[in-house]
Amino acid sequence: MKANYLRLSVTDHCNLNCLYCRPPELVGQVKQEELLSFEEITTIVDLAVEWGIRKVRITGGEPLVRNNIIDLVKMLSGIRGIRDLPMTTNGVRLEEFAHLLKKAGLSRVNVSLNSLNRKKFARITGKDNLLQVLRGIRIAREEGLEPIKINVVILKGINDDEILDFVDFAREKDLIVRFIEYMPVNWPEQNGWYFSNTRVREIIERRWQALKPISFFSNCSPARYFKTNHTKLVLGFISPISQPFCHQCNRLRLTATGKLMPCLFSNVEIDLKKSLQRKNRDYEIKASFDLAMNEKLKGTTASLYPRKKYMFQIGG
Repeated sequence: MKANYLRLSVTDHCNLNCLYCRPPELVGQVKQEELLSFEEITTIVDLAVEWGIRKVRITGGEPLVRNNIIDLVKMLSGIRGIRDLPMTTNGVRLEEFAHLLKKAGLSRVNVSLNSLNRKKFARITGKDNLLQVLRGIRIAREEGLEPIKINVVILKGINDDEILDFVDFAREKDLIVRFIEYMPVNWPEQNGWYFSNTRVREIIERRWQALKPISFFSNCSPARYFKTNHTKLVLGFISPISQPFCHQCNRLRLTATGKLMPCLFSNVEIDLKKSLQRKNRDYEIKASFDLAMNEKLKGTTASLYPRKKYMFQIGG
């Protein structure tokens, strides 16, 4: 297997402060000058495509808070060989940017949305922006940034009572909803939030009967997709705890500061920003992708509690 999917973080900054993403204590964010420039990003991605990458997902932090992000989308969409250029966003600024993103060449969006209740949304994210996110999803659909996937992290005792609400929401709005198991990557003491996707599926099937597995997008996707009886609704389940998918993962990760990582749970980091300054730049960057791939093929030996970086620093 060779990775063909790069998750590209463009910033560690975000306009929300989600419970499961950022630590309760203050952690410094990188300065503007530490971020890869758009030119540096484009150079790396261009070489990554030559190496074999075919899909590039723009992530953060929140990518839509990066200044002039539309310019980067245009630059990346112009790289021959990229077959899919999606973005994962929290949706807060999607209403403002959807038209520009589509025009710039973005393929589609995934929206992280963990509650349909304003008070609960504010509790999880620290901000009362639910209505903005819902408007953003509607505008993104109108602009054709589809299929839109709604990513829901289920947190026990917080939003586990909204599972059927999300199914109804996706069915009514013609969206794909994906339930994601909470990963306590830095806070093992918060294992109490974990809610198995087995239980999520049981709740859905009690109402909708047995779900039918379907093939959807790449077979290497971490999500397992299903359809409900008598509807076109597609549901996805991403279950890193109860059903690990490391053996079929096809992605590498690039942080906003230029560190190439083989895996979300790996502490291996290869500094591509330094490689950009060297005479044998092209060779060294491609060799770095080989190195990251070799580390990936060893399998993830890290526990679910890496201490070096938090989720927002790695890229969602």
